[in-house]
Amino acid sequence: MNEIIHLQKITNEQYLHDLQNKLASHNLLDENRNLSLADSSDQDLLEMFFIEKILTTNKQLSPHTLKAYRSDAKTLLIYLSEHQLAFRDIGFPEVKAYNRYIKEKYAAKSAIRKLEFFRRLLEFGYETQFYKAHLSTWISKPSSKKGHYIIKETQMRPQVRELNQKDAEQLIACFPKIVKARKNQEPLEKRNLLIAYLLYTTGIRASELLSLNWGSFRYNRQGFLYADVIGKGQKHRSIPIREETVAILMDYRRSIEEPTEIDPEDTSPLLFSIYNKKELHTEKKRLTYASLYKIVKEAVHLAGKQSSVSPHWFRHTFVTMLLENDVPLAVVKDWAGHADISTTNVYLERVNQDQTYTHLQKVNLFR
Repeated sequence: MNEIIHLQKITNEQYLHDLQNKLASHNLLDENRNLSLADSSDQDLLEMFFIEKILTTNKQLSPHTLKAYRSDAKTLLIYLSEHQLAFRDIGFPEVKAYNRYIKEKYAAKSAIRKLEFFRRLLEFGYETQFYKAHLSTWISKPSSKKGHYIIKETQMRPQVRELNQKDAEQLIACFPKIVKARKNQEPLEKRNLLIAYLLYTTGIRASELLSLNWGSFRYNRQGFLYADVIGKGQKHRSIPIREETVAILMDYRRSIEEPTEIDPEDTSPLLFSIYNKKELHTEKKRLTYASLYKIVKEAVHLAGKQSSVSPHWFRHTFVTMLLENDVPLAVVKDWAGHADISTTNVYLERVNQDQTYTHLQKVNLFR
C-alpha cells in the first residue's frame, strides 16, 4: 500500500519510469506490451487493481472512501484466508459462496459496496488474463431502497434516518451539556454547540465540517456569511450560514481567544481538540471523525433519542426541511452537493407522500 501512495505523489516522468521498472521486474507485460497478470501473484493482482482501477481516477478520493475500499479488500482477504483459498482458486463456486456470505453478514448498502468491489476486481482479473473466465457475471447484489432509510427485516416499513424539528432542537441543546471537563469548559461547550448548529442549519457532510478552516468563511457582496467547502469528487460549493449560526460561530471564536475578522489566508482548523490544552494558542489538532461521532452519540444518549442517530441524520433532516418549505429542487441539489438531482428527488418523493393528508383534507367528499 505504501508503494501505491508513492505512485500517487510522484511526477509524470517518475511515474512512467517507476511503472516501467515495476512491470518489467514482475514480468507483467505480454508480447504486445499490454498489461498481463496471467503469471502474476495474488499480491500483484490486488496492487495493480488498486493502482489502475481505484487510485488512477480524475477524482481525488476522500480518506473515508479510501478506508472503505481497504475495508472491502480486507473482508475479501480474510474470507479467502479462512477458507484456505488464493485468488487463483476463485471460480464459479467460490464467487457464489462469497456472494452469499456477504449478503447474509452485511446490511444491503454495505453488501452492495463490498460486492461491487469484488465484481470490479474480478473484471480487472479477466481483462488482464489473471482469470480465463468472466466470473463477475455470477455476482448478484441485494436490492436496496434509495435514500435515507434504515431497513430491517422485522420492520413493516423502512425507518427514515432523520429528525423532526422538535427532536432536533432537543438534541442540539444537549451538545454543550455533555462537556465534563472543567479545564476549557466554556470553549468546549461553545465548540460543541457550533458543531450542532452547523450540522443542523447547513446540511454539511461530516467530512466537510471537519475540513473547515477559519479561512473557509467569507462574506458575499450583500454582506452575508458563506462557507466554501470541498465535497465529494473535490467539487467546490458555497453554503450560506444562518444568522443564528453566525452568532454562535463568533461566540466560539471569542471563547478560544481567536479573532472574529475573516481571514481568507487562515488555514487553521475551525474545529480542533481542546482537551488537556494548557493554552488555547498551542498547535491545533483538527477534530477527527471519531471525536465528532462520539460527541453526537453522547448528546443523543443525554437527549434520550434513538441510539442509531449519527451525524449524517442532520444532513437528511436539513434537506427534507428545505423541500418541505418549498425551496426549489435544483437549489436544494446544489446546496446539498448532490452529484445527481435524482438523489434530491428521493427526498422530494417522500415529502410529497407526507403531504397527501393535507391534499385529502381539501377535497369535499361529503355534501
